[in-house]
Amino acid sequence: MIGRRWRPWQLAVPILVVTMAVGYLASHPAPRFRSQAVFEVQAPAKELQHSDNPNPYADVKGSLAATAAMVAQGLSSESSAEELHSRGLAAGYSLNPRNSGTVQEPYYWLPRLDITADGPTIPAAMSSLDILTTALREGLISLQDRAGVNPDDRVTTKLLVPPSTAPIPVRKSRALAGVLLVGGGAAWLVPAWVGNVRRRRALRRA
Repeated sequence: MIGRRWRPWQLAVPILVVTMAVGYLASHPAPRFRSQAVFEVQAPAKELQHSDNPNPYADVKGSLAATAAMVAQGLSSESSAEELHSRGLAAGYSLNPRNSGTVQEPYYWLPRLDITADGPTIPAAMSSLDILTTALREGLISLQDRAGVNPDDRVTTKLLVPPSTAPIPVRKSRALAGVLLVGGGAAWLVPAWVGNVRRRRALRRA
């Protein structure tokens, strides 16, 4: 194509065609879904009746919220993420404790966790959320096992907001603008660069 009678449009047109194809894909991404639920770490019934519960994780005045944040932090680690994905977790996930403070000075007063799990389909996202909530319960049990807490004194999880699944919004305009910017620049710069190279070669031959 780049012969003796080469013209800039011979490169610009294919680049623009590819840009249009990539732009279409960027503006029509594969759908992704997010399942979410809200759980609460709650004290055992014994704690609500007596104030002498030996479980250090069951203090309704503060440590329940700290316990929820501790479990969430543990499940958010890199090693935990690898284990969760090995169980079948489809994509990204998050466990966010309810922060009653600020980003700079977090304060966990409510023992609640906002849990989300993503997936390429609704069933995959829902299955991932089930895997995550199971890991949450197991993490809380393991934490109390290591502390030697008696079964009757243990804190548990309670579902506050039932799971729901919805499509993840995609900023199509931003992705499309980025593709068009790069493609348009390439359609102008590449032919100009090739033209300069050809001119320098022609001058050397002369």
